[in-house]
Amino acid sequence: MNRRFLLGALPILAAAPASAQPLPAIRTLSISAAPASTTVTGTLADTRARGLYYVPGREGETMNVMVASPGNNVVFQIWEPGTLVRMNAEGTPVLDGKPMHDAGPTDEPAAWVGALPRTGPYLLMAYSRRDAASFTLTITVASQ
Repeated sequence: MNRRFLLGALPILAAAPASAQPLPAIRTLSISAAPASTTVTGTLADTRARGLYYVPGREGETMNVMVASPGNNVVFQIWEPGTLVRMNAEGTPVLDGKPMHDAGPTDEPAAWVGALPRTGPYLLMAYSRRDAASFTLTITVASQ
C-alpha cells in the first residue's frame, strides 16, 4: 500500500512582541509508506542559522537520521510532535517541547536511530557548531 503523509497546519508559537524576529521557514517533508527515506541538502549561513523540518512519523516506527557536512560541523536535534517554535532576542529558534532521547539540545548527534513514541510530525533542527556550512540530511522511517 503506497500512502503519502502530507502535513497541513502545524503548531507554531509566534513571539508576542511586534519587534520580535520572524520565524524561520519550517519545511514539511513528505515520505512515502515505510520503509522510505528522503534526503535534504542545505546551507547554513552561520552558527545562528537553523534548518527546520517536519517529518511525519507513526508510533512504533523506527526513524534513522544522518547528517553529513564538511568538517562534520552540522548536527541536529529531534523533537516530538507538538513542539512549539518561537524566536529569541538573538534571532535563533527556541523549541518548547520534548526532545527525543539522545537527540536533544545537549547531545548534538550527527546520526541517530530510535523508535517513535507518538504519531505526528517530528521536528528536526539542523545547525552548525561553527561557521557557515553546507549539509546533507538523510531521514529514513521504517515499520517494525
